Amino acid sequence: AWLYETCTLALQLVVDLFVNFYNTVNPLLRKVLSLLVSFIKRPHQSLAGIGIAAFVRLMSNAGDLFSEEKWLEVVSSLKEAANATLPDFPFIVSGDVMVGSNGHALNSQSNEASAGSDTSHGDSESSRAQRVYDLLSDAKCRAAVQLLLIQAVMEIYNMYRTHLSAKSIIILYEAMHDVASHAHRINNNTILRSKLQEFGPMTQLQDPPLLRLENESYQFCLTFLQNLILDRPPRYEEAEVESHLVDLCQEVLLFYIESAHSGQASQASEASANGQTQWLIPLGSGKRRELAARAPLIVATLQAICCLGETLFEKNLPQFFPLISNLVSTEHGSTEVQVALSD
Repeated sequence: AWLYETCTLALQLVVDLFVNFYNTVNPLLRKVLSLLVSFIKRPHQSLAGIGIAAFVRLMSNAGDLFSEEKWLEVVSSLKEAANATLPDFPFIVSGDVMVGSNGHALNSQSNEASAGSDTSHGDSESSRAQRVYDLLSDAKCRAAVQLLLIQAVMEIYNMYRTHLSAKSIIILYEAMHDVASHAHRINNNTILRSKLQEFGPMTQLQDPPLLRLENESYQFCLTFLQNLILDRPPRYEEAEVESHLVDLCQEVLLFYIESAHSGQASQASEASANGQTQWLIPLGSGKRRELAARAPLIVATLQAICCLGETLFEKNLPQFFPLISNLVSTEHGSTEVQVALSD
């Protein structure tokens, strides 16, 4: 009750006081941002959510008053918050835990203990299981906070798109790209994914675990760069932005192709053992669902490539052509990709 009433109200009042007396207290912006970011960093979804809501409240009421220098403080704070809340699962990948038949996490050594072991073994098993549960809860909390955070970043960006300099938007892009590439590394870790599936109902995570976070953050990255090219705000550097956009398009398409082919690789190797190297086994339903979930991002990426100027497209064709050719021979989870690919 304290969180939802007293804490929320206190933060709202801090923000409102700062906005009302901005001309006097604006040197304190860095301290206010630091306070809000410290809430967002907390491993507690409600606290972090309250911090994010207060951050958006501050921006919506005071954003018009900020100089470029102040905006740089704001976007740097958002980048700090994004990097501080990256979800991770190192305790599972390290192989320190196994899963019992009842779905409880066990240490690999304790799992080998005999059924007649004393109570201390049971206690240590229980404490280890609790430890793994706590670590899983923390990772899930961070993932949820990051979804809230990137949506808040987009909300702030949409409010002040015309106020922000190119430098501020590039910092937001870098923050979003850090989130996207980190989520991709986790989603691409097959050992981690199989172990998370072993935990079953304990995790309540989809497979891949951070697919929505990866898709949305990459989509926002694409939006930032495409809008920069359209808006050409102050301190806009065309070559830098175009380079970022080309690299991003290549990265997204390559990840999609790797994901599609990984679903066929193991089955294809089985076929090759039978002398059927030319046959590709159709994708399984799980992989098809994953590719269907990735389809909107791939369509947006292909459309972004279509919108590149002729000179820029031709210049980067040696990098794009192998990816586009690969997409032609890839089995997709959605026909939308094939339509965008034909364009």
